[in-house]
Amino acid sequence: SKELLRRLDWLRNKEDIKASNDWKKILRKIKNKKQYKGVLMAYNFSKNMNYDHPGLSSNIYFYHPLRVCILSTKIFPKKSPELMTLCLLHNIFETTKINERIVEKIFGNKISKYLKILTVDRKKEWKKGYKKNYYKKIDFSNQNVTLVKIIDKLDNLYLLKNNKNQKIKKRYLEEVQRYILPLVKKKAGHIHKYYENLIKFSK
Repeated sequence: SKELLRRLDWLRNKEDIKASNDWKKILRKIKNKKQYKGVLMAYNFSKNMNYDHPGLSSNIYFYHPLRVCILSTKIFPKKSPELMTLCLLHNIFETTKINERIVEKIFGNKISKYLKILTVDRKKEWKKGYKKNYYKKIDFSNQNVTLVKIIDKLDNLYLLKNNKNQKIKKRYLEEVQRYILPLVKKKAGHIHKYYENLIKFSK
């Protein structure tokens, strides 16, 4: 799979050239720059973050939120500015030391609130009941919050096939099948079959 190979290169700290090219194509298609001002701000903000992710340099890690944003425009071609903004910022509270108030000041209370809902508390994530409550909040939140989570997991699923840690792989697949697939069926039914096939591919 080309999608798997480009992500494997990314894990070797190589630039995701396709993501950069896809982003340029998206920018060329956007006619009303004013409507997408928040997206362009989110792109620059996310690109200049100091990410802390094991094995990846900060500028290389940025390609993950960028890919999530690009995928959102392919799955939902209407190009919702709010969805694109959330995609670009979806895990800044997890992977950076950015102050929540700064995000709130730049992007507003609503975006900040949605980002907090998407943030996983890594110290509690495997405690009993945590993931159930986490996904319940996502399900009852704004639709774009749910869509970001669906697309985020989709981008990560491509890499799961090559993960040699069977415990992590098993946990991840269980989480996707228990919580993500029902959300896909509910909020993004047109990609449900694709998602199921990707899960099979990842095993």
